[in-house]
Amino acid sequence: METIETDVLIVGAGAAGIRAALSASEAGARVVLLAKGEVAQAGSTFSTISRGWGIQALVGKERTQKNLKGFYDEIMGVGLGQCDPKLVRILVEESGPRLEDLISYGIRFRKNAYGDYVRAKGCFSDCKRAFLTEDFGNLKGSFLSILRHSAVRVVRGYVIELLTGDGACWGAWTITHAGKVGQIRAKATVLATGGGAGIFEEQLVSEGEMGDGYALAYRAGAELTNLEFIQFMLGLKMNGTRQFLPLAGLRKPGMLRSSKGSDLLETCFPDPKTRARVVNDRQSHFPFSCRDASHHIDIAVAKEHQQGRRITWGDSDGAQDPGQVVHFAHAFNGGVKINDRAESTILGLFATGEVAAGPHGADRIGGCMMTATQVYGERAGRFAAKRALETTSIPEIEKTPTVLKNRKGREYDEAVLGRLKASAKNIIGSSLTVLRDEKGLLRCLNTIRGLRRELVELGWYDAQVLIPYSAVKTMLIVGELIAESGLRRKASLGSHFRTDTPNHPQKAKDMLDSLYENPAESTCL
Repeated sequence: METIETDVLIVGAGAAGIRAALSASEAGARVVLLAKGEVAQAGSTFSTISRGWGIQALVGKERTQKNLKGFYDEIMGVGLGQCDPKLVRILVEESGPRLEDLISYGIRFRKNAYGDYVRAKGCFSDCKRAFLTEDFGNLKGSFLSILRHSAVRVVRGYVIELLTGDGACWGAWTITHAGKVGQIRAKATVLATGGGAGIFEEQLVSEGEMGDGYALAYRAGAELTNLEFIQFMLGLKMNGTRQFLPLAGLRKPGMLRSSKGSDLLETCFPDPKTRARVVNDRQSHFPFSCRDASHHIDIAVAKEHQQGRRITWGDSDGAQDPGQVVHFAHAFNGGVKINDRAESTILGLFATGEVAAGPHGADRIGGCMMTATQVYGERAGRFAAKRALETTSIPEIEKTPTVLKNRKGREYDEAVLGRLKASAKNIIGSSLTVLRDEKGLLRCLNTIRGLRRELVELGWYDAQVLIPYSAVKTMLIVGELIAESGLRRKASLGSHFRTDTPNHPQKAKDMLDSLYENPAESTCL
């Protein structure tokens, strides 16, 4: 068993992890960056689907008290009361300096013919505040270049369990791609593992995004919050590709077609004025939200899917593979609870990026996730280094990881593991997406707990199997955590819609009341 000792361990090599590693290294700490795959190649921040970033920030002369307060108020309003005010304030105040850091790394942002930065609105925002990256290759290359010129040591492998003892985190148990189990002992550990959209069959991320950080933190005893708030995007599956639905096309008649070929929107909203206002709301943001009337379009699509019926996109007429409209899991707004130093409720365990909760709420302004990767990546690295440099030694931890105790002395058909994974994705996809109710959440919870028992009984027989085995275990833990959070949240709020108790925030309710003076105008309510 190989053992590496360092000051700070960063788990995850996306934008948040790289920023944390650079920050910790600059603070004088020895840093190990543990990457599942190639650095700057995977995860939400380097997804080939997005092909670039939008990042919210106030820079230079924009950083007036009025503008800072406006940015803060907008995030809090969009979050529908589910953000941490202190973390939002920090996000707003440090957005500009972190954007300037990116520019210093060599990352280029779009400019107009006059040399001014092009600014855009993010989803749920009324302000053109977001900067847009110019070139995806430049984005990746800049991060790689600055990392290579740092003292950060990059190691390839997976974390199978955090190393904990004396009420604190001291690194992690790891496994390499070659199947070698080891330890990385550290005085401070930063989780920058991204989100968990990969546990869904329909998703816009890589298969590897299983919510590793949520499961690791939970098993270590850290507090998590708001895991029920997951962004789902209306998207299009066509010719083996996944893409965002071109929302502008919703204005054309017959674009959303039922399995019978009828116009789904005309069926649901026979009144043209009502239909136009619902479509207008839906075009204002990509993620699903029940904050405005747009959610009735998503509900109509989701109900068709629940009945096993297929919705197609009108522009795919005559195509060999007609585009299928689905809800893709995209990003988590909740996660590990952190304080203003990006430290979790476990001493020495920090979290940043999509794995961390607090800067976002029930809904999130488009581009603010990227802001969070840089603001809290910098803070996580800096404060992790501070803790590490103030810690004299790492205690000896004798505890054996739970998963290593599940080793069996026999081989088995790996198709069994595949069946458990498929069963997990099936129940998660049917119970934890756009439409939820207590009965479905309880069914999901019970099914997942049964699958977890089967997994423990199955065990693993060699280190090569331990990686996919651990991935399924993570998927089941994260699915269970989402179902439990969903059960606690009885009312619909933002990205969370309960069909059995579909209460709306007052603002959204007032909007609906004014839109639907006669509820009979819609046949899909």
